[in-house]
Amino acid sequence: MWEVAVRPSSLILVLALVGCAGKPVVETHVVEKLVPVPCEVTLPAECKDAYAVDKVSIKDDALTINRALRSEIEERSACEVMLRAAVRGCNHSLGDK
Repeated sequence: MWEVAVRPSSLILVLALVGCAGKPVVETHVVEKLVPVPCEVTLPAECKDAYAVDKVSIKDDALTINRALRSEIEERSACEVMLRAAVRGCNHSLGDK
């Protein structure tokens, strides 16, 4: 009969080729997990360091101080609206509603 001598190197080559012959099974799994993403918000122009009430002095009359206080309320309200919009934009980009 035929007598075949098997070398170790040819055995390794055959095993390597057999391993490559099968197609790998690819399974895709969707993992729904929130990933924190940094959201940088720039300070809007409506939010400034000096408001109207900072420009009045104690020597000004009550009407001037009252007008400055009312103006500051409007300025701070506009600042709050812009900051809330920026935060809402960050949250919306993360997928929150």
